Amino acid sequence: MKRALGLSIALLGALSGTGWATSMDSPLLEAVRASDHDAIKSLLAKHADPNAVLPDKSTVLAWAVDRQDPQSVTMLLAAGARPNVADVSGATPLTLGCELGNTQIVDALIGAGANVKAARPDGIGALALCAGTATPAVLEKMIAGGADVNAADPHGQTALMRAAAVGRTDNIAVLLKHGANVNAVADKGFTPLFFALKSRAPAAADALVAAGADSKARLPDGTTVIEAALVEDNIPFAMQQVKDGADVAQSDSHGRQLIHIAAVSGSADLVRLVLAKGGDPNAMTNPPPPPPPSKRFAGEGAKLAVADGSVAPPKPREFATPPLILAAEAGSMEAMKALVQAGARPDAKAADGTTLALAAAYGGHLDAMKYALELDPNLNAKADGGRSIMHMAVMNWTAPETQDVITFLADKGAVLNAPDDHKHTPADFLNRGQAPQELRVFYVQLLKDRKVEASTNH
Repeated sequence: MKRALGLSIALLGALSGTGWATSMDSPLLEAVRASDHDAIKSLLAKHADPNAVLPDKSTVLAWAVDRQDPQSVTMLLAAGARPNVADVSGATPLTLGCELGNTQIVDALIGAGANVKAARPDGIGALALCAGTATPAVLEKMIAGGADVNAADPHGQTALMRAAAVGRTDNIAVLLKHGANVNAVADKGFTPLFFALKSRAPAAADALVAAGADSKARLPDGTTVIEAALVEDNIPFAMQQVKDGADVAQSDSHGRQLIHIAAVSGSADLVRLVLAKGGDPNAMTNPPPPPPPSKRFAGEGAKLAVADGSVAPPKPREFATPPLILAAEAGSMEAMKALVQAGARPDAKAADGTTLALAAAYGGHLDAMKYALELDPNLNAKADGGRSIMHMAVMNWTAPETQDVITFLADKGAVLNAPDDHKHTPADFLNRGQAPQELRVFYVQLLKDRKVEASTNH
């Protein structure tokens, strides 16, 4: 079977040469596996046993659930199939049904007396599984049958967390109505609100806050609810938290105030809102001393955005940095303009020497680069380590307009082969890193076109 009966599939092949092959290959099982409803009806009419246990301890009912075939499930239950027989792994038809998500099947199993308190062998209960897949009506039946809305699995995750993680506001409402703890904390420090933000369904987070979720909660690594919202690109939620009175001067565990977090997001609207609430456009971050290398990037906040395949949030800067530099690195010209209009100093540098132009070169957005160069026209500035503006431009090869920014800077007279303190040119950096082949070829061709030697380090 797809999940719970994976072992059964293996056994089907393993037993093919044994005396069990015939019994495993029963006519009723074959009919269920083929979703042959006429054959199932005929076999049951001839008194085929719907509760016969197969050699791998599975049942034909479990196979029907695995096939997500509600008609087969209904026919077997009507013929007396027992809904609470666990397979060899300990999964019951209901836990499998909740996991796979066919509401008609789950409803039929509950109606036939399936144990709504059942859990998978890993400790995740049927209600928690159904919270992310089933309808509110199904959850109501399970709760009425005795399922505990606050039961937690071995990792501390509850049904409300699972509903929140997939943005099921309808199921969130049912669970809250029946007393689900809106501020329960899982082992990793995640509350239902963090799970809701991870779902990227704005209404899910809003529903939890309306029900009393703690919007000031933090993960063990210091990640705030607002930061989590921005990691998941939920700008409206973050803005609402600011409107509702979030402390704009409070620093997170990375020494960043809300104005810095807003600048990193690149949202001009959020930047303006934080400024209107008293954010300082020239405030410097106050990062703690960097941890040992083995402990970096271990926080739970860094995992927020990776479940759906998107990138993790950028590493917070380890040097004191003003908001304008952060907005330039984010590539947001509008956020930069909002900060400048509020009095941000274009000549301010980060503690590692990064200037506005250097930051915009790293940001890789052409409009932000052009605006930065209007405010900070020094093409020859260098950050710590001797990193030139072209070093910064080639460092962020995931930026959307890296090649356009490089060409623009070259046209403005930026040195293409300036060595850093280790005698490495931008071309050296591209060749020894994991830069895309397209970017390396582009830069080599640019050097040839401008008649510039690629490196003085070869």
